[in-house]
Amino acid sequence: MKPTFSIWTLLMLLALVLPVAYLAYTWPALPAQIPTHFNAVGTADGFTAKENMWLLCLGLPVGTYLLLTFLPRLDPKRRLDANTTNYQKLQLILVALMSGLSLFSLYAALHPAVQPGRGLAVVMGVFFALMGNYLTAVQPNYFVGFKTPWALEFPLIWARTHRLGGWLFFATGVLSAFLALAWSGEVGMGVLVAGVLGTTVAVYAYSYWLYRQEMAAAK
Repeated sequence: MKPTFSIWTLLMLLALVLPVAYLAYTWPALPAQIPTHFNAVGTADGFTAKENMWLLCLGLPVGTYLLLTFLPRLDPKRRLDANTTNYQKLQLILVALMSGLSLFSLYAALHPAVQPGRGLAVVMGVFFALMGNYLTAVQPNYFVGFKTPWALEFPLIWARTHRLGGWLFFATGVLSAFLALAWSGEVGMGVLVAGVLGTTVAVYAYSYWLYRQEMAAAK
């Protein structure tokens, strides 16, 4: 029988609690309006009232966790197993993203003189690197991954497609985070956007090419 408490449980609790704890700690110093949306170069272009941050810091991470907890039950073929280590990684990555964005908004509000583009590019770069690592081993399912029609039809095409797409996402995330730290947030975010779009095109093309190879071999 698997232990009910693990390192994944500890990390998940940390990801859920940290934004609320940071909000409580910084509450007296926060301005009335908090940036919650940033454009492609990291400039804040959307704000919310300070009081609404309680909902964002708690609701977004917890809501994401609950959604991912019940998502496998909606899979008609039960291809997603919430008890596997790989799925727990996915939960942690997405919950950590929601928590990280909440923390980033609070930090940007407390440090208005700091250009937020660099930090945002690093957060998103780390997210895509972790997501890419997860995708290299994700099993065929209807909810998560590069769901091309050819990959969904053939398990081997799914595996090879996600191996390529996962490594491209990982490389894109690492490169964009590095460039954001070493150069600028605009450069890092530009590489991230180009890499994600390029990966999507490459994955669909590769998946179709594998399908054509499969059909040719079957003749």
